[in-house]
Amino acid sequence: MKGACSGPIDAAASMVAAARFHLDERLADVWRHLDWEDPTVAFYGETNAGKSTLIEALLLLFRCPGEDMGRSIGDGTPDFTREAACYRCEYDGTRFHLLDVPGIEGDEAKVAVEVEKAVRRAHTVFFVTADARPPQGGDAGKTGTLEKIGQQLRPQAKVWAVYNKKLQSPRQVGASLTNAGEMGSLAVGPNSLDCKMREALGNQYQGHVALSALPAFLALATDLPLDDRFAAKRDKFIREIGAAELLRFSGLEAFGSLLTRAVPAPDEIVRANLRKLALLVDEVADELERLGGAEFAAPASALAERLTALAPELEMIADDAARAVNRLTDEVTDEAIKTIKERMLAAIEKGIAADDELKSALEAVLAEVRTRLPDTVDRRVKATVQRTHASRDEALFLVKKHLRDADAFSSPSFAVSFSHAVNVATRSGVKWDGLTGAAIGGALAIASGGVLAVAAGLTALVSGIRSVMNWFSGDYRKSQLKASLNKELDAIRVKLRANVASHLTIIDGDLRRHVIESMELLGTVEQKLRDADRFVGKGVLDLRQLASDNEFLRCQAETAFDTRRGADPHHSRSIDRSASFVRF
Repeated sequence: MKGACSGPIDAAASMVAAARFHLDERLADVWRHLDWEDPTVAFYGETNAGKSTLIEALLLLFRCPGEDMGRSIGDGTPDFTREAACYRCEYDGTRFHLLDVPGIEGDEAKVAVEVEKAVRRAHTVFFVTADARPPQGGDAGKTGTLEKIGQQLRPQAKVWAVYNKKLQSPRQVGASLTNAGEMGSLAVGPNSLDCKMREALGNQYQGHVALSALPAFLALATDLPLDDRFAAKRDKFIREIGAAELLRFSGLEAFGSLLTRAVPAPDEIVRANLRKLALLVDEVADELERLGGAEFAAPASALAERLTALAPELEMIADDAARAVNRLTDEVTDEAIKTIKERMLAAIEKGIAADDELKSALEAVLAEVRTRLPDTVDRRVKATVQRTHASRDEALFLVKKHLRDADAFSSPSFAVSFSHAVNVATRSGVKWDGLTGAAIGGALAIASGGVLAVAAGLTALVSGIRSVMNWFSGDYRKSQLKASLNKELDAIRVKLRANVASHLTIIDGDLRRHVIESMELLGTVEQKLRDADRFVGKGVLDLRQLASDNEFLRCQAETAFDTRRGADPHHSRSIDRSASFVRF
């Protein structure tokens, strides 16, 4: 039911399909053991609680004794009953089966299947216990007897508890079967047998009955052979108490009356069977809902929580990148102008005055700057990009850490989708190939057109000074050239910065897009998980609706059984067996 190699939707579809297939298997198996005609009363309980003894006594009471009277009664060894035994009875015009279920506290590996089959078949269950106190619950999340009873008997429509008091001597027979302490353990207070059983089974639990099975069996077993292991014990009890008094004291007759009244009518049999099927569907729906929640809903919620915190962090990283690019624009422009100015001032200080000399010096300086500028820009832009990507990757790493701490990666669908999104995000970055540096070098060539014009202006200025003010000193001429150079370079700075900024703005946009894209990729993962969760939710809803539609439920179970039995005539089951079915 996992989708480790597929997308969440595919995993959800596989999960729902697997649940439906599993349901059909379980429905077919349960259907195989359902009886739609004669009711079955099961005696279920702990090992050595006296279930077989009680059934033997009831068979005698209902005048339906078996051929080997008393042989099914345990000898005190664990797991004496390892296979469910069924006894057909008819009493006062009512037909039913008594089912002796293996003990639930013995070697469960040997009897688990038998217990499950018996419980599925039963329409009414009597939980037999030799202890007036309630069954023990499990500690620290473990399954105790009480939890086991709740799980195994949940499908039953009606459950009674039978306190089978163990009596081995006639001296134990008194005016009352139970004493005050036992009655309190059975019915008084929140820790009583009745209270705990009702907590485990809800309204299915009908209450308790107290009896003593062995004295009842001894009172009724009038045809025991002399060599029977119970013969001597019977003689002792009958001699000291008497058969009639022993039977009255045992409480078996009152229990027999309760049992025959509790035997379900045909419509109740149908209800009981449908309850088993419906609860089975609900169990599969519950499991599907649990798996869907763990696989899709839980990691989606954990991711959404982290994305809420990630969004402003990525915005801050993108803003930091924008500021870095803006600083880089100023730095590149200032350094280029500074280099031009330093070289030209040095040339002026050397006394260059001729037009050709001034022009050649300026062209040499510009050529040098244009040559160095692309590498400088590429290096600095690459460093900015790397810092930005490193900040983004660190933010994603922290998201991954938080999600791992939240156990989100236990979901294969989430693990694969998240890793794919992060890998795409970290691979998808600004690919720096030097084109921007070269473009900025070209931009300097364009902007330098103004510088070349300045060269002509400077040359003209020098010529004018020579013809009009030959008496001025060389220092004055140099100062005039420098002032003119500064003025023109200030103008060129504006043009060059605009050209540099226009190219670096592309980098700024790419960086922001690739940083914020991480949110979009992870947001897509969340959305796919939500879609998958809704898909599973629809599957769960369909199962819930199936469980509530008795007609469709019965047909679904029968169809699943027929599909799996194929052409095997030994598994054939006539539709007439459920002819008494009515829709409720």
